[in-house]
Amino acid sequence: MLALVSGSLGCPRAPGPEICPRVEPGELVISELRGNNGTSDEIGQYIEIYNAADRTVDLQGVWINQIGQNGARHELLIRDSLKIAAGGYAAIGTGLERPKVWIDYAITPSTELIRHTAGTVEIESCDELIDFVDYDPNTIPSAGTLACGSASTPPDADANDLVGSGCWCVDAEPPEPGSPFPGIGLPGTPGGANRCSG
Repeated sequence: MLALVSGSLGCPRAPGPEICPRVEPGELVISELRGNNGTSDEIGQYIEIYNAADRTVDLQGVWINQIGQNGARHELLIRDSLKIAAGGYAAIGTGLERPKVWIDYAITPSTELIRHTAGTVEIESCDELIDFVDYDPNTIPSAGTLACGSASTPPDADANDLVGSGCWCVDAEPPEPGSPFPGIGLPGTPGGANRCSG
């Protein structure tokens, strides 16, 4: 499941037909953010999305927008089919040619996915805002991930609006035994329920 590129970098292939999945605001929730964890990290950056709808949702045609506090925009499109079952998660990450096994969809060839030290991450479909998260400087950790919700308290699109309140916490725990992660890095829980809640 490989994909695209930022609008600011240009498209490596011809655009496909315009698709926009019909999802209501709050049905998709930004549930985990993993930024730069340093040069020795082997996990990589990702943005996790939780499906809060009562049905399977195909993310093909969904935009993930990042807006810095200075107004700079970075827009990424999910071009191919990526279905998330009700109550399921998907990790959107990097590495078009060789995505890591825990990445459900590689969206940029760059190793850098989280583009701003402070700003907003949005999910948009059919020109409608589905979910957003605002974060301040130094809130995305340099060790582990920023996580919203847990298995007992699923992520919520109202509770996740502002990092520092609501559902957010830092997951800086080591990987679970038997996980597919390499030895260097604190992975969070890409593609699965988070281990902590705010």
